[in-house]
Amino acid sequence: MKNTLLIAFLSMICLTFSNTQAHAQQAYDSLCESYKTYYTLEDALKDPLAVQKLDLSMQKLTVLPEEIMQFKNLVCLDLAFNRIGILPTSFANLTNLKVLNLTGTRYMSKVPSILAQMPNLLVVDLREHPEWTAAKFDEAIKLLPHVTIIK
Repeated sequence: MKNTLLIAFLSMICLTFSNTQAHAQQAYDSLCESYKTYYTLEDALKDPLAVQKLDLSMQKLTVLPEEIMQFKNLVCLDLAFNRIGILPTSFANLTNLKVLNLTGTRYMSKVPSILAQMPNLLVVDLREHPEWTAAKFDEAIKLLPHVTIIK
């Protein structure tokens, strides 16, 4: 009987966690779905102030291109599965950024502390970091207490 109750309790915890993560993913999607997506810097640089959503995922970037700082109205930035290890201090100038996707940026040893300086940041996606310990994710949550961390 104790085992059955324990299994039921653990299942409920897992389901709650799964629902929380699903809710965070829905929030992430809904915040960004209404913006035109730019997939290259070349296209985005044609009208930097119009850029609100930039998807540079899987570009094999090792550093964040400085040109991104021209996108003053950027709301959603996808840097997933790149080789970026750090974010420059100038990244904090993207004051309108609400959603940052760092999925699979496995060259980052931890959540960049510069993110704590971003006043409008709402969601940071940190999935696909299997080498990070639970303590790394706890550190991210403490650094960004008002931000939804998707892990």
